[in-house]
Amino acid sequence: MFFHDKTYDIDELARWNLHIHTNFSRCAKPEMVARDIVKTADEAGLEIIALTDHNYPHKPNAVAQQRYDLTRELDGFERNVKVLIGAELSSYGINKFADDIACDNSLDYRLYTTNHYHQDYWEHPEAKTPRAYAEHMLAIMEGVIESGRADCFAHPFMAGYVKAFDDFHDVTRAFKDNEIGDIMEKAHKKEIAWELNVPAIFGDHAFFNRYFHIGKEVGVVFNLGTDAHALSNVDPKKFADELKRILY
Repeated sequence: MFFHDKTYDIDELARWNLHIHTNFSRCAKPEMVARDIVKTADEAGLEIIALTDHNYPHKPNAVAQQRYDLTRELDGFERNVKVLIGAELSSYGINKFADDIACDNSLDYRLYTTNHYHQDYWEHPEAKTPRAYAEHMLAIMEGVIESGRADCFAHPFMAGYVKAFDDFHDVTRAFKDNEIGDIMEKAHKKEIAWELNVPAIFGDHAFFNRYFHIGKEVGVVFNLGTDAHALSNVDPKKFADELKRILY
């Protein structure tokens, strides 16, 4: 389990990037070689990074092999930055997981996504309404919390992958403040952090300002992640001023 002391200072949070994809993720650029990511992070003066490649139901437990391969690639590679080898894991439906819990527990950092609705294997609510999607996301998150599988939620509540509506913001507007606070509190009691995901924040200013302030009120731990798919996005500090403008 990876769980650190809380801070709501963006400059402090930006010393870590806990959401980076290597070229094991098919969505990442070929340049995302583990050693080059680590070198970029070192040059930026980062303290901790997490390598978080995707997993898929049709390739159960593949992240265990990825962890082995990344560990071998970085073995003996001199660096100052601490590297966590984890994964962006999938709960693609209520109490449905893309791998077994032993695989999850072999990782340094278990970053769980609950809203990759653009994937063809992802379950959708029966009713195609903004409120139904909000309730569905909450139910999936409840299942992850109870499972004890996660260290952090990846881009939580983000609705950009929901393609059923002309304006995906209708989904995030459908979440109630007390629901957000309640699920955050439940996760915090299980020592699960909440991600400040840079692309998600930039895509939905109003919601993530609300999310950040509710999280502060509840007292949760936030982890910052750029969801980097290119070397140019490995350093979170370049986004800090804009994040402060949106969240503060």
